[in-house]
Amino acid sequence: MIRRVLIASALILGSAAFAPSAFAADTENVPFGATVVAACSFPGAPGAGTLGNPLPNTLSSALADGGTKGTAQVRCTGGPGSLNITSVTQTAGDTLTSPIYNATATGGTIAATFTAGVPGVPQVVLPGTSIPLDVNMAVVNGGELTAGTYGFTVDLTVTP
Repeated sequence: MIRRVLIASALILGSAAFAPSAFAADTENVPFGATVVAACSFPGAPGAGTLGNPLPNTLSSALADGGTKGTAQVRCTGGPGSLNITSVTQTAGDTLTSPIYNATATGGTIAATFTAGVPGVPQVVLPGTSIPLDVNMAVVNGGELTAGTYGFTVDLTVTP
């Protein structure tokens, strides 16, 4: 009888040793992250305007004064930006006497202005689209302009 109990016990223990074990399920989460940086730029090349000479002391890009507008594009990504006309710079020609500069950059909801060295209110550039800008300028000199070729830049600045 003891022998039968030992054999039965050995069979039970042996079958338990070969039975498949149950494993608990487990989940692992692998983290990822990203940082999106707001950025603003002027894509493409600007288009040059021309200046007419409607008065002996004035140069103007207004069509009525014989000039043409310049063009630029502004684009921001990742967040809104701020556009401003920071200056008008003379790049060629005789030195002007007490010049008074005016400039505008308009397009979409943007209407940036610059008058006589005083930057205007920064303009909001919404992210996601390129905004075409029409850029105009005028300069009134303190005296008559001398004959020659003059050059200027309207300096636009955009920051995120």
